[in-house]
Amino acid sequence: MDKKNERMTRARVNLPFLQGVCRWMEEEGFGEPSLYEALRERIGLLEAIEECSDELAFWFAEEDAELIRMREEPDPSRITAMVRGITETGERSRVSVVVMTRNEERCIARCLASVQALADETIVLDTGSTDRTVEIIREEFPGVRLLQAPWADDFAAMRNRLTAEAEGEWVFQLDADEYLVSDPAPLKAFLQLVYDLPVPSLVVSPKIVNEDGGELPLTRRIYRRKDGLHYYGIIHEDLRLAPDRRGEDLLHLMTDDLIRHDGYEPEVMRAKDKANRNIPLQERMVQEEPDNMRWHYFLAREKEAAGYPEEEVLETIDRGLKQRAEKAGPDSFHLRSLLLQAKLLDARLGPFNPAAEAVVEQYPDCTDGLYYRLNRLVFLGLSSMLQGADKTLARLQSLENPYSLLQPQSDHLMQLMGRIYLAGGQYGKAMRVFSTISDEEIRGRVKEELADLRGQLDAFLDGPQQTALV
Repeated sequence: MDKKNERMTRARVNLPFLQGVCRWMEEEGFGEPSLYEALRERIGLLEAIEECSDELAFWFAEEDAELIRMREEPDPSRITAMVRGITETGERSRVSVVVMTRNEERCIARCLASVQALADETIVLDTGSTDRTVEIIREEFPGVRLLQAPWADDFAAMRNRLTAEAEGEWVFQLDADEYLVSDPAPLKAFLQLVYDLPVPSLVVSPKIVNEDGGELPLTRRIYRRKDGLHYYGIIHEDLRLAPDRRGEDLLHLMTDDLIRHDGYEPEVMRAKDKANRNIPLQERMVQEEPDNMRWHYFLAREKEAAGYPEEEVLETIDRGLKQRAEKAGPDSFHLRSLLLQAKLLDARLGPFNPAAEAVVEQYPDCTDGLYYRLNRLVFLGLSSMLQGADKTLARLQSLENPYSLLQPQSDHLMQLMGRIYLAGGQYGKAMRVFSTISDEEIRGRVKEELADLRGQLDAFLDGPQQTALV
C-alpha cells in the first residue's frame, strides 16, 4: 500500500483525526449537513472500541504529521473532499453467524432471534440433539441453513467445519446459550468499516457478560474468513493463525457490543451434565499442551464448579504453574489461575495469601490482588474484633456488680463495642448496644457520629457516581 492510500485508510478509522475535523466543522459552521452527520456516525462507530492490540493503534489512535496538519490547518475544500471520500460506503462485507447446537431447546430461539438483523446468513451445525432443537429451528427460522453431524468430542473440529461452510466475509461464532443484546445495526456498520484494514489478522471481540456479572472482554468471536484462522483444542477451543503462536499473532478490537451468556448457571450445568463432559476433554488438552496455562485454568475451573475438593483444585493450578513455560510472560490465563488460587486460599487461616501477592507483583495494574490482600487482613482483623466484642459482651452480662473507674456505667465500653459491631456489619447489634448508653456526653458523641454517617449515606444513595477518588 502506497503512502497516499495508507493515509486515506487511516483517515477513515482514525478517531482523533475524525473528532478534530468534526470539531472544526462545528466551530466554523462549515460543511454539508449530510457530510457532518456521516462524520458523526463514523465517530460513533469507532467509539465502540474499548481496547485494541498495540499494532492497531497505528490505524485507530495515532495520527501522522500530515493528518495532524490537515486537522490543525484545515483547507475547507480539501477537508470536504476527504470527508466525502472516507465516509462513502464501500463494497458490503457480509456476516455469517454460525452456531453449534446439541439439545438447546431452552435457548436456541433466543439466540437466533438476537442476530436476525445482523446475519446475512445463519448456519447451525447440530451435533445430535434429541430434544426439540432441530424442530424449533425448522419451524421458527426457516431461513437458517441447518447442518447435522455426529458429536466427536471435539469443539474445535465443529467450529472449523462451520467456518468452512460460511460464505460471508465475516464469521461470527455464537454459542446457543448466548444472545446478542446490543443493537446489531451499528455492529454491522462497524464490521463493514474495518473489513479492509490491511493487517494479517483481525479479530473483533464483543464483550460477553455471564449471569453472575462476570465479564469477558477478549472473546475472539468475530473474524475475517479471508485471514484463514482456525480453532485449536477439543474444548475451550482457541482461535489461532500460526498454530505454534497460540493466538499471540492475532490483532484484536475489543468493543462495547454486548453478548449475554447463561450456560454456566448451576441448573444448566446440572441439566446438561457439563462437568462430566468437560473434565475428561480438558484433561486431554493438559496432556497435549502441558506448558499452556489455558488448559490448566479451565480444568481447575471445571473442577471447582463441579464441587471437587478445594485441595484438588489447588493442586491442578499448582501443576499448571510448575509446567508453565519458564520464559512465559504475563497472560490472562496465568492471571485467572492466580486469582482462582487466591479466592480458594482466601478462606484459609493465616494473614498471608501467596497467590494474591503474586498477582500484586506480576500484574501490578490488576486491582484484584490488592482486593484479596486487603480482604484477608480485614477478615482476620474484623473476625478477631467481633469475637472479642462478643466475649466482652458475654462477660459484661455475667457480672453481678460491674464497676469502672473510668466511666461509672461502663458506657465507654459500650461505645467501643458498638463501634466494632458497626464496623463488622452487625448493625442491629450495634444499635442495641448503643441504646444502653446512659451517659449524656458519650451518648451525644455517638449520636453525632451516627448523624454524620447518615449524612454520608444519604449523599451516597442520592448522589451521582463519582468518576475519581477525592
